[in-house]
Amino acid sequence: MSDKEKKDENWFTQLGTHIQNTIKSFVPENILRDQQVLSAFDHMDEIINAKIKDVKHHPELEWEATVRKSNELCDDEKKFVQDRKNYIREAFAKYIGVDVSEVHPDDIPTIAFMGSGGGFRAMIVVTAYFAAMKDSGLYDCGTYVSGLSGSCWNLAQLYTSLTRSNPENHPLDNLLNYYKANLTHSITNVRGVFKDLAHNANPKTAVELCFGGLHEKKIADVSVDIMDLFGALLATKIMLGPDPSKQYDDFKLSRQRKYIDGGKDLLPIHVCTYHVRPWKDALDAKDAELVENYAQVWEEYKKLDDHYQWYEVTPYEFGTEEIPAYIPTWAFGRKFEGGKDVTRVPEQNLGLMIGLFGSAPSAPLLFEINQLELALGNGWAKKEFKRVYDKAIDKMGEEKQRVFEGHQPVPPPTNNNFTYRLEPPPYKLGVTNSPYIKLMDGGVSNDSPVYPMSRPARKIEIVIGFDCSSVIVGRELFEKEQKEFCEIRGLDRNPRDTTNKFCEIHDYTPNGKTNGYCPPAEHPFTLCYFPYLPNDKVDPKFIPATEKFMAFNNFTYTSEQVDKTVQLAKQNWADGQQKVKEVIIEVWKKKKAARLGGK
Repeated sequence: MSDKEKKDENWFTQLGTHIQNTIKSFVPENILRDQQVLSAFDHMDEIINAKIKDVKHHPELEWEATVRKSNELCDDEKKFVQDRKNYIREAFAKYIGVDVSEVHPDDIPTIAFMGSGGGFRAMIVVTAYFAAMKDSGLYDCGTYVSGLSGSCWNLAQLYTSLTRSNPENHPLDNLLNYYKANLTHSITNVRGVFKDLAHNANPKTAVELCFGGLHEKKIADVSVDIMDLFGALLATKIMLGPDPSKQYDDFKLSRQRKYIDGGKDLLPIHVCTYHVRPWKDALDAKDAELVENYAQVWEEYKKLDDHYQWYEVTPYEFGTEEIPAYIPTWAFGRKFEGGKDVTRVPEQNLGLMIGLFGSAPSAPLLFEINQLELALGNGWAKKEFKRVYDKAIDKMGEEKQRVFEGHQPVPPPTNNNFTYRLEPPPYKLGVTNSPYIKLMDGGVSNDSPVYPMSRPARKIEIVIGFDCSSVIVGRELFEKEQKEFCEIRGLDRNPRDTTNKFCEIHDYTPNGKTNGYCPPAEHPFTLCYFPYLPNDKVDPKFIPATEKFMAFNNFTYTSEQVDKTVQLAKQNWADGQQKVKEVIIEVWKKKKAARLGGK
């Protein structure tokens, strides 16, 4: 190129830049940001493909993953528990009102907090209860915190830069302030979604973080489902901060460990379930040939009742007690066979995972029917519904009824199954025969994450549970779910003190009897149960279970509605917290006496 051509090119470049800048000066800022969002969607493939094999961006690509086949705690969690007991020693002494010299780390009860399902209602209310515990000094004495469905979403936010970047306030207070400012429009509002993606320092990065996981899933050769899109939309609402370019770690659940390693904070446990439907688990012809008397085995197997297999996810591991099988959380999304990974793909995007954790629309028809019956109460409408339904079911026959009631109209998210062919042939009938697994919201089984709380290896002694479910006014659902849980886990429940409606005390004792799927409980524990009930001290007319803005499918809250919701939770905690303290001090004294007595 001649000097004249270079000069001309430079001149044209300068002129083009000048024209673009002049146009931008007349175009509103929000339109320019919207253009960046649209451009990011147009170039999503290029953006993700450029990073999909980048080990600096995804260091887990260099790590080999295998399936751990034991229900013992992993080494990282064992170390965390010991570190946590030492870390909270002073806080615990302060909470129970004794000098720190009187508290030995081994005597501190293993305390866990858990939140129920309930959409944004649960997300906000459980956070408010946690904040109230923080103000009373108890939150800093806990070891575990678990969420289900909507109360998984606040855990996803709590262990990110979204709530940790302002050290002047506690992360829980930062999270409540975030709710007051950012829940004004629904995830189904296209204009609102664009606003969330555009109104930050890096709109293109915001699109990559929230929607890039959909493309990563395609690259991993896994189908993208409607609940994956739900998760991406949800992430635009609850996961974005002022500068997304600083949030790459926030969208990988395994990175939450930087906030908890050394016992610095509670270990979060997210949960989901797999719907085991035996009639769908037939082996293919080739594998069936290896099973002796397969036809007879299959006929007996497919008659088994369906049940829910619980999975738990911490920053350390993703797995289930029932098989048992666990993988490093950073390996979720890879293909596995025979207990080893056979592909290397990035850890699944947290946006997709919060969609999975809260995939209540994927519930089977029987769950929806049971929920409808609860909503109808005990009057004429319920009796008439049951009469018509039972008549229709009788005509189906038992086998067709099971298939009909087990159908899931909205498919749960599809993912690679890390338990695929975990053991050598002949293969056993069950989930391990499919290369893919459809995990979903744990609320279809129980509206609280009671199973990881009662996992024998954790030896949790006190569980403080906050129930924000939509039918909390009555006790029918609570009693039904507790009965099923105790039968499955092998526990007897003894209501110790139910005189305070804001805090009931229930003792659980192992009895060794289970349904044969879930490992039996081995340690007793006490549940301090907080149902989210109306309180005259706040507003006797404010009834959460019937308040329209608190419906589980509502995704918009005003600042005033958040305040009212939080106020009720904090007052209910204030009216019940003394019962909790009495239980904690009692367990501490018993453990101290046992240690000093050489037991």
